[in-house]
Amino acid sequence: MAESTLVESSELKIYHGNCHCGAIKFTVKTPEIPTVAECNCSICFKKGYKHLFPGPEAFTFIRGEELLKDYEFAGKTMLHRFCPTCGTPVMGKRRSAPPGSDISINARTFNDLDIWSLPTKTFDGKSLEPKYKPAPFNGPEPTAEIEDSKIYTGGCHCGNVTMALKTKDPISGGHEDIGECNCSICMRNGTILTYPQILQVSISTQDPSQVKAYIFGRSFQEHTFCGICGVSLYLKRILGSNMGAKNRLEWEKGLPVNLRCFDGLEWDEVKVKKGEWKSLGGEYVVPA
Repeated sequence: MAESTLVESSELKIYHGNCHCGAIKFTVKTPEIPTVAECNCSICFKKGYKHLFPGPEAFTFIRGEELLKDYEFAGKTMLHRFCPTCGTPVMGKRRSAPPGSDISINARTFNDLDIWSLPTKTFDGKSLEPKYKPAPFNGPEPTAEIEDSKIYTGGCHCGNVTMALKTKDPISGGHEDIGECNCSICMRNGTILTYPQILQVSISTQDPSQVKAYIFGRSFQEHTFCGICGVSLYLKRILGSNMGAKNRLEWEKGLPVNLRCFDGLEWDEVKVKKGEWKSLGGEYVVPA
């Protein structure tokens, strides 16, 4: 994987990072970050990684290293490490790389770093062998009645959870709202959400005990992710939540899903809106 470039400078800056729930905290001491790296391989794309290779002795855990959940696949050349409580993708560790290029930190976990404004270097990991084969969806078709519909299928990376999404054909036609949010949880998870009704989505799970839900703040929805591979899946609305009566009925009918999970999407034609919702519901405070 290509490495992000750091400014040649003697002045070092300390970046503070953490998973969303705060169980895992760390610092990175490095020159100011000018770019991050983005890979289009199956796992990096599903998690929306923004890679930073900080170099030897630049990364220090404050707490929680022992809590990280590891996921690896295929050739098992890299550990993908995430928080098992909130699902935040934290880092990767390459098994055979030399010191300094073996650890990748997900820059999305840094506080006070504007990810959207950083230039991105891309790497075509998708073309590397062995090619990723997504798990097939074997569940029932979504029951929503939609004229000229198309069904997209996909799921988490390990295949424990697979999903089907029915939309008007195709989703790039603008029939569904598609957005990327800069709130504390969506930014960390790298989700690109669309907001279908529940009847437009069908979900099949091999091991329901490994479907994890993370709730915080106003507690009006569950951020659901796979406990095996750590991929963010969908937002389950909590019925009767304390969010006020206005539009509650429509709210409870919805099931926002992470479009990064779906295969065969026309990404070159999809328009993703960026939403400035960072302070919605109150400013995020890093748990002590």
